[in-house]
Amino acid sequence: MNNEKITQLQQGLATAFVDSNTSSNLAHKPHFVSNNYKEGRKVLSSIEDELLLCEEFSISVAFLLCVGLLLFFYGAG
Repeated sequence: MNNEKITQLQQGLATAFVDSNTSSNLAHKPHFVSNNYKEGRKVLSSIEDELLLCEEFSISVAFLLCVGLLLFFYGAG
């Protein structure tokens, strides 16, 4: 990966996780993806679109259910 791409990625991460006022390329900012049928958005479509544009990828996924949140807030017992 060349230095320009590394710099753009660092700026995108800084915008996303450190200071939202940091200027960076939108293509390098992480974003939340969810299913929203009213707006016509699907997680699967978002993933497919990004995979068509990339040379390599890594992914991080979190699934939250109401039951899991209740256990977190009130404990398991």
